[in-house]
Amino acid sequence: MTNLILVPTPLELERLQSKLHALKGTNFALQLCGFGPIAAAARASNLISRYQPERVLLIGIAGTFDANRYPIGSAQRFTRTVCYGVGVGVGKSHNSAAQMGWLQFTGADAQPEIGDTLSLDSGFVSGIPASGTLLTCCSASDSAEEAESRRQRFPDAAAEDMEGFSVAMACSLAGVPLQIVRGISNEVGNRNMGDWRIDEAMESATELATRLMQRAWLPSQS
Repeated sequence: MTNLILVPTPLELERLQSKLHALKGTNFALQLCGFGPIAAAARASNLISRYQPERVLLIGIAGTFDANRYPIGSAQRFTRTVCYGVGVGVGKSHNSAAQMGWLQFTGADAQPEIGDTLSLDSGFVSGIPASGTLLTCCSASDSAEEAESRRQRFPDAAAEDMEGFSVAMACSLAGVPLQIVRGISNEVGNRNMGDWRIDEAMESATELATRLMQRAWLPSQS
């Protein structure tokens, strides 16, 4: 089985490379997908075309919406990813594409329709629970107030990232299973990187990713 492991940034890649020794004997390619939704979508599509993987894993860091349930330093995987920021307006006046009745992709050429939500192949993996919704944003929350606004809009969101939905769209269009693992490095809205625990988050994410790569993935039913 060919596995494609995608990492958004060189900072995350550096911390991941030295910790993947447990995956020796597993056939995988490790590549950067780029930072943010545009680079991640384009690069993921390119790499899927190049490697023709049987499954894809996106791994990196994220902010938590609930540090009690999803603590800093832990790692989480997700059952779905939701896009926030594509639509009309900003802040409280924002309306997503789906709210306006628009699809982000209309399903041309026998490919699936895609709105603002994509399920991941995380319905069941033996012994590894999933954390629910990953909110993918065009820009990260920059304050506690912005974080609270997004929390109210998406009450089931566990964490915030900037690549998950984009990679999920590339995988959906290519018909390739995807799972996403995020190490929780900070609370959503906290931009003081002195408070972030990136090393601990990536350590946890690598451990969880290793367990996932050694198990079968069953598709989500949601």
